[in-house]
Amino acid sequence: MICPKCNEELSVITYGGLKIEYCKSCNAVWLKFPEMQKLGKNLELKRPLLNPAELDAIRVKEELRFCPECGKQMEKVYFNGMVVDKCFDCNGVFFDNGELAKYFNLFMKKPVGIIDNLKFIDLCCSGELRKKEVDMQEIEIQSKEKERSVISIDGFVMLFVLLILALIALACFVYGFIAIGSILCVILIFMLAGFKLLKPQEAMVLTFFGKYIGTLKGAGFHYVNPFAQSVTMFAPISLKARTLDNGKQKINDELGNPIEVGIIVIWEVQDTAKAIFNVEDYTAFLASQSDSALRNIVRMYPYDAPEDSGIESLRGDSQEISAKLKAEIQRNVRVAGLNIVDAKITHLAYAPEIAVAMLQRQQAVAIIDAKKTIVEGAVGMVEMALNRLNSNGIVKLDETEKAKMVNNLLVTLCSNKETQPVVKNGLE
Repeated sequence: MICPKCNEELSVITYGGLKIEYCKSCNAVWLKFPEMQKLGKNLELKRPLLNPAELDAIRVKEELRFCPECGKQMEKVYFNGMVVDKCFDCNGVFFDNGELAKYFNLFMKKPVGIIDNLKFIDLCCSGELRKKEVDMQEIEIQSKEKERSVISIDGFVMLFVLLILALIALACFVYGFIAIGSILCVILIFMLAGFKLLKPQEAMVLTFFGKYIGTLKGAGFHYVNPFAQSVTMFAPISLKARTLDNGKQKINDELGNPIEVGIIVIWEVQDTAKAIFNVEDYTAFLASQSDSALRNIVRMYPYDAPEDSGIESLRGDSQEISAKLKAEIQRNVRVAGLNIVDAKITHLAYAPEIAVAMLQRQQAVAIIDAKKTIVEGAVGMVEMALNRLNSNGIVKLDETEKAKMVNNLLVTLCSNKETQPVVKNGLE
């Protein structure tokens, strides 16, 4: 079979009795649903797996691929943020590298992040995923630079040296050494480019003819190599804690109900080299990864759940959800050198199109609970009244009279309106 992505022959490897077709170049895998179910038996799933081959196809602008098994054109299917290739005839699914872990993360109790397809299969078949949580590995983005300090001199000391140099140049002009004085002036002007001024919680990433040489940190007046240039030029990198508010997002919860969720993320730049060189714009990168993490977390939990059910929900377990959200965002932005201080849900509500229906449902549940409490209390009061009348010998009632008394007391105690008593005087 030929890989639909890179047109190379697919290799076969055996994992725990499963024969997996994969591509050595791109690590993509070709699987059918029975094999997916066998892999799922080794995992802790919170709900049954969904067969992507049974989903409806979507229209995409990109060119469709051809099935490695039958050679016919495959279709694209979408579910929960994923787009994969499927063949209607073979009922097989083609997972690009990393997509297999994304697929199983939708159904696992403890998602493992984005990891290599073959590594995921190996960990799944060996049972390692049951023992520990696997950290996300960067597949598409590889960290090339790490922050290091740059050598600097106290700016005031260097300023004193340049002042002496300026006096020497002035003396050369006075005593007729024009050429030497001119050279010293050129050197003096050139060396002025090495002065850098930083405020508290600021940093400057420096390059030397395009090569990263280090990061300048620490508030004060510094002097560095005059050939060193700041990547951000006139705006140093802020190391202060900042807040990201992406607004409200409409997401489906575990039960498929559309809800509106808003979060704030408190973050800071931890590794300036990664933030500058590994991503184009680390603030935009954080915003997109926060949205992705929010959707991945929200779809795993229902909006609300009964208190005695033991099921975690978005409304009832906000602290636990926030902790998982923070960990998910941190894994996503690790490659950008960012540190997530905190992530909290600031807005949580049903979407307007179902808000009225859900409010009626909550009201109905509240009314049922209230009626249940009232009835239980009324039955207890009726039982107490009958026992007191019987024990004190005030009146003896037969079964018919007891039934009438029970009926009258229940109507009186359970009625929504104030009851009006009817008194019989025995006169005709």
